[in-house]
Amino acid sequence: MRRLLLMGLLLLSATSCSGDDEDPGEPSSRTGRIQGTLTPFRSSERSAGDGASQTVRSPFRAGELEKLKETLREMHAVRSREPRVAPKAVPGLRIIPSQPGAAPLERASREAPTIPGDVILRFEEAGLTPERVLAAVRRPGFRAVHKGYASEYVHLVGYEPLDGKAVTAAKTQEWAAQLAQVPGVTYAVRNERMRATAAPNDRGYSLQWHYPTLNLPAAWDLVPDATDVVVAVIDSGIVPHPDLTNVLPGYDMISDPQNAGDGDGRDSNPRDEGGDTPSGGSSWHGSHVAGTISADTNNQVGVAGVAWNARLLPVRVLGKKGGSSFDIAAAITWATGGFVPGVPPNPNPAKVVNMSLGGSAPPQALYQDAIDAALGRGAIIVVAAGNEDVDARNSTPCNQQNVICVGSTSLAGQRSSFSNFGVDVDVVASGGEMREDLNGDGYPDGVLSTVLDENGQPAYAFSQGTSMAAPHVAGVVALMAASRPDLTAAVAERILKETATPLTNAQCPEGCGAGLVNARAALARVANVDPGTLDPQLNVTTSTLFFRGSGTQQLILSNVGGNRGGDLTVSASVSGPNASAVSFPQGNTVRVPAFGSAPLSVAVDASGLAGGDTVVTLNLVGSGTAGSATVAVKIGVAGAANDLDALIAFVWQDAQGEWQAAKEAIAVARASADYAYSISLAPRTYYALATIDDDLDGNFFEDGERTGYWRNVDSFEPLELEAGDRIENVSFDLIPLAPIDDDPALVVGSACGSSVDCPGGVCVTDYPGGYCSMDCTSSACPAGSRCYIVDSSSGLKACLATCTRQVGTGQGDCRPGYVCYSDGTGSGACQPNCRTSGLTCGLGRTCMASGFCL
Repeated sequence: MRRLLLMGLLLLSATSCSGDDEDPGEPSSRTGRIQGTLTPFRSSERSAGDGASQTVRSPFRAGELEKLKETLREMHAVRSREPRVAPKAVPGLRIIPSQPGAAPLERASREAPTIPGDVILRFEEAGLTPERVLAAVRRPGFRAVHKGYASEYVHLVGYEPLDGKAVTAAKTQEWAAQLAQVPGVTYAVRNERMRATAAPNDRGYSLQWHYPTLNLPAAWDLVPDATDVVVAVIDSGIVPHPDLTNVLPGYDMISDPQNAGDGDGRDSNPRDEGGDTPSGGSSWHGSHVAGTISADTNNQVGVAGVAWNARLLPVRVLGKKGGSSFDIAAAITWATGGFVPGVPPNPNPAKVVNMSLGGSAPPQALYQDAIDAALGRGAIIVVAAGNEDVDARNSTPCNQQNVICVGSTSLAGQRSSFSNFGVDVDVVASGGEMREDLNGDGYPDGVLSTVLDENGQPAYAFSQGTSMAAPHVAGVVALMAASRPDLTAAVAERILKETATPLTNAQCPEGCGAGLVNARAALARVANVDPGTLDPQLNVTTSTLFFRGSGTQQLILSNVGGNRGGDLTVSASVSGPNASAVSFPQGNTVRVPAFGSAPLSVAVDASGLAGGDTVVTLNLVGSGTAGSATVAVKIGVAGAANDLDALIAFVWQDAQGEWQAAKEAIAVARASADYAYSISLAPRTYYALATIDDDLDGNFFEDGERTGYWRNVDSFEPLELEAGDRIENVSFDLIPLAPIDDDPALVVGSACGSSVDCPGGVCVTDYPGGYCSMDCTSSACPAGSRCYIVDSSSGLKACLATCTRQVGTGQGDCRPGYVCYSDGTGSGACQPNCRTSGLTCGLGRTCMASGFCL
C-alpha cells in the first residue's frame, strides 16, 4: 500500500493538541494567531472518505518525510477509535494528484514581489550594445551588470553593491523611478517574481467533465483539427509524455541559472527540470496546461486535448523560484516571432499564447509593450486570472490591455471558490472545484491532464485553478484560428464574449466578465453557420447531479443545434417516490438560444427524507425534435455525527532547511464546528497542511484520506507570522486525489464468463457474452467507463463502458452485439442491442428496429 509522501503519522493525537478548543481571542505580544476553516471533499456517498484508490502526493522528499514521521511519533499517541472497513481499492487508470506545492504557484506577495537589484529598461533606440546601456544607467557605489534582452529595446540590468551590503526592494524601486527619467529611456521597472497561477475515444475522456460544460463535443463537429495552429505555452516547460507528441522546438527563457536549475541560463532546452516545490518536489505545471490544449486525441489512450493536433511551443519561464517579469516579457516576444538579442529566432511563431501565470501588481508597461508588439505580429494572448479569490484588478498580466483574461468555474457553472473576479476578467471556463463531486463519479471535480508521477513516469492528474481554465480558452481560440487563419485578437475576444453564456448573480455575484465560454457558439460564429438552417438539439453537462442534503444547484442546459422553428424550450419535471423533495425555484421552463446554454435552477429540500440516499429522476423534454434527457438527482442525507474531525499542522524549515514540527503547532478542526480552527503560534514562517483519518486506523495521510495544503492543492505557500499578528481566512480544501493508470486491470464492458475474468469487478452474465462491471456506490469507475445510477429505487450505481461514436444511433465504438445509448451529455454507454440479445426492454419500453430500447 502506497503511503502519502508527507508526514504520515503526523497528527496521531487530537486530545493534547494546543489550539484545540482554544479561546480565539487576541494574540499575545509574544505569539501570533492563525485561523480559518477547512472544507472537506464530499463524495457522492454518505461515507465521505470512500472513493477510488487515491493518494495525495507530497511536497516533501522521502528522506525528510521519514525524519518528520519519527519526530511526530514521539509527540503523540495513537487516538483510540472504533475500527472501520477501509475503502475498497479500485484498479484503474492511474490518477495521481497534482503536486501540492510548486514554485509556479508560489505565493505572490500582496505587494509587488521585487527581485532586488534588477531593473528592466526600455530604450527608444533599438539594438543598443550592453556597453551603451550600462554607460547610461550607472549608479554610484554599485556595479551594473547587463543581464540580457527581452527584445531589441528591452534590457535587464542588475546592480551589485561594491560594499557587499544587500540591495533592498525599496532601493530597487527608487532606482527604477530615477532611471525612467534618463534621456532615451521609455520606461524603467522592477523585475518581479511571477507564479503559475495546476467526443474522442481516449480512455480518460469519460473523466473530463470539463469539456461538455463548454459545449466542446458539439464544437468538434465543426472544427476538430488545428494542425496548422501553433500555441505557445509560456510556463514551467514540458516533460516527455506519450500523450504530448505535437511539440515544436521551444526555448528555456530563464536568465537566472540558479532559478533555471539546469546548470545554465537561457538555452534551447525547454524541459521542465522539476524541483519547484519548497522541498524539491515537482508540479509539472506546464505539461498539465499543455495537455489540456493539445494532448494527443483519438488515440484510445490517455486524455483528450481541446485543439486536436495543434502544435505546442513550450517556452520555459518558471523555475525553482517561480519566474520573473523580465523573462516572461522576453518569452512573449520570442514566442510570437519577435527578436530577442542572444536568442536564435523562433522558426514557428505562435498564433495563440497561453500564460497560466501571474503576480500581484498593477499593469506593467513592460508587459504591455511586449503584448502590443505580439498582437502586431498577429498573436492572440490568453491569461489566467489568478487563484486568490480577490478582484483581478491587481493581478498581472491578467490586468493588461488586449489580453483575454480567464476566470474559473465549477461543473455547475459557478465561479470556483478560488478564482479571481471583477471587470478585468473577460470570460470564464471550467477550472474545477475539487471539494465537490457533483457528477457522482467518485473523483473530485478537477481538470484531468498530463503530468509525471512520483517516479518520473507519464501519468495523468486532476488539478484545479484558473491555470486550468485558461488553456481551455487557448484551445478554443486555436480552433477558431484553424477555421479563420486571419483571426485577430480583437475579433477573437469579441466573439468569445458575444457567444459566452452569462453567469447568473447566484453563480458569480462578483463579476465574471461576459460569462462561460461556449465553444460551439464561438466556432459557429467564426464559420458563419446560419442557425436558421439547423433544428434545436438538447444537451446536458452531466447525467447525475449530487446533493448532500438541502441546497440549490445550477444544471447547465445547452442547445447544440440552431433555431429552425424557434429557439429550444426545455420543460423540466421530476418523478419517483420522493419527487416532492425536488423543485425549480426559477421555474421549470428554460429557453435556450441557438448554439447557446442556459442554467436550470434545481433545489432540494431534504428535511422530509430519511437518512441514506434518495434518487429522484429529473426529466428534461426539448421542444419539437430537440430530444430529451434524464438526470438522476441523488440526495445524500447524513448527520454531522457521521463526519470526522480534521487535524491541521503548521510546519517550518530551520536554518539548515530541515523541516520541523511541534505539538504546539497542531490543532483540531472539529466537524461539529464546521471545521473552523484557531491556533496561537510562535513567530516564524509556517506551512499549513491538514488531513482526516478517513479509515480510522490512527495513521494519517494514507491512500484515500482527504488532505490539503495552504493555499490550495496546487500551491504550498508560506505564512509569515509575526508577534501580535492575526492571520485570518487561512482556509483550504481537503481532497482525496486519485492516481490514474492508463491500463486498468478491470476493462468495463469487456466479455467474461465469470467474475474471475473481471479483476476487481463482477461479470454480468445476463448480458450477452458477459459484461464486466463493478458497483460504483463507494468506488470510482476505471477510465473508459462511467458511473450510472442503474436502479432509481435503491440508488444502485454501476460502471458502464463509455462510447463516443454513433451515440444513440448505432454500435459506434461498442463491442459487437452492443449499441451506444446516449446519456444526454454528448457521450453514451455501451449496452446490449435489444434486437439481437433477446433481452426485454422493461415496462413501458419498446425494442426498436435500430436495437435501442425506447
